[in-house]
Amino acid sequence: MGSKYRIHVILGAAALVFHLFEGFGFINSAAPTYDETVHLSSGYSYLATGVYRMNVMDHPPLSEMLSALPLLALKPAAFTGHPYFANLMPYHYGDLFLYQNNASAERLLNTARRFTFIIWTALLAFFIWLFASRLESPRAAGLSLAVFGLMPVFISNDALITTDAAAAIFYFASFALAWLFTAVKPVERAVKGGKTAGFLDEAKLRTWAALAGAAAGLGMVSKFSLFIVPPLVAAFWIADNLRAPRMKLPRLLVYVGIYFAACLLAVALVYKFDLGLYFDGLSETLKRLDKGRSSFVMGRYTLEGVWWYFPAALAVKTPLLALFGALAGVWLTVKRFRKDYLWLILPPAIYFAASLNTKVQIGYRHIMPVMPFVAVLAGLALARLLEVKKGAWLVCGLLALTAASVSRASPHYLAYFNELAGGPAGGYKLFVDSNLDWGQDVKGAAEYLKSRGNPPVIFSYFGVARPESYGIDYVPLGIVSNIELTGTGARVCAMKTALLAVSATNLQGTYYPDKETFTWLKSRRPAFVAGYSIFVYDLTADKDGLERLAALFDREGRNAEADCLYDAAAKK
Repeated sequence: MGSKYRIHVILGAAALVFHLFEGFGFINSAAPTYDETVHLSSGYSYLATGVYRMNVMDHPPLSEMLSALPLLALKPAAFTGHPYFANLMPYHYGDLFLYQNNASAERLLNTARRFTFIIWTALLAFFIWLFASRLESPRAAGLSLAVFGLMPVFISNDALITTDAAAAIFYFASFALAWLFTAVKPVERAVKGGKTAGFLDEAKLRTWAALAGAAAGLGMVSKFSLFIVPPLVAAFWIADNLRAPRMKLPRLLVYVGIYFAACLLAVALVYKFDLGLYFDGLSETLKRLDKGRSSFVMGRYTLEGVWWYFPAALAVKTPLLALFGALAGVWLTVKRFRKDYLWLILPPAIYFAASLNTKVQIGYRHIMPVMPFVAVLAGLALARLLEVKKGAWLVCGLLALTAASVSRASPHYLAYFNELAGGPAGGYKLFVDSNLDWGQDVKGAAEYLKSRGNPPVIFSYFGVARPESYGIDYVPLGIVSNIELTGTGARVCAMKTALLAVSATNLQGTYYPDKETFTWLKSRRPAFVAGYSIFVYDLTADKDGLERLAALFDREGRNAEADCLYDAAAKK
């Protein structure tokens, strides 16, 4: 195998095909995750009414509107006259929009998911190729795409209706395009005396400055955390020019002005020139994030976060090839240093360093803006490996092993954990919430129960998908949701088998005052695990288990159900 076969193109293309195929599989397998109903319904309400109301204090509108765009062809009801809309109740409004509309929940959700998944994949693939090919080589670009295509964080999160994918893409694009501004080469032109001198191409400089600004603006109107991008880019440009002067500072400031003008214009256009609304949302978001949130990380509970949360998540939820390849890529850039490499290293380093102090630690997805840079760094390392004897075979082998590792989680890519964590089956012992359990595996639990004749189940669910809409007959217990999930009317006293289904986030007690609520289940083997995140236990013949379950009903003041379970336990 050799360069004449353009192996980097073949591997990059193959990985992208794998990425798309597995992403569509994930879409088909996953019920609505926790925030998708809010993002989708809010985006559609913006398109339908032209007014930003429902979720605009929590998230900018661009990503949400883009996801909802294909729904215009389905013409669902917007429910703008409903009290949920009038009273700004986003989760209840999202539940109403998805489950009580004139098109099915599955059709509404998955139409939007497929649309944005294709767009996000295409955009990120384009910017990775553009950046890596110009910065290093087409070979490095193709292998960067191969690494990207095998990264579960993108297979899963790019396929969901959230704002995380847009943040990752526009953060990466902002710095890639800003670097291209600095990479414009002088053009030789004749001057007096028959001599030549180098002149920078003004048109190219203006173009790259404007495009970089537009990308930053689109990032700002997709996720509030990207407000840091414009000042960072301006500082990078000034520092870059000071280190290796290409133009006088006043001239550089003109291009900085073009950059900020394009950025501001992008924000203004999306916000319909109501910039006050953007800054109100940014202010509210910063206040909310400063309050912290309950989190579980490797057996530890925290309300204000631990500095090592994201380093640990990165270590166990990133494919080993991407992880160690990126480290090798950093080493190579240091060994063969040139200033252009700073644009590949500093932006992810700054974002990652900032994440160490965040108080809201509920998901690896929050460092997604770092991950495209990881893919490019790993691509650089693989390109160097391709140069050694039999390097093509080694690169192909590493990518094949990575594909096999990643496929272990198929189609449940939200729950991917690498070999350092023991694979996805043990992931719940380390991280929960959107790292593994975002309410998406209700469909898998429903299929299992259907195979048993669809018996009623006691369900401790974490999420907002409606279990009954997937055919689950359930009694709620310890539900953690932003909507009311009251069950289907099934009665504990009439249950012939005592089935208990528990979401991983609840199993670890993440949002319970009593973190030991379900600890007693951890010594029991579940009858079934849906997608690594919903554990189904058969306690029918388990005397101690029935008594512990009864005690939980007692704690909720549901004494009749508790008495029936105590009676069942007494007969064992």
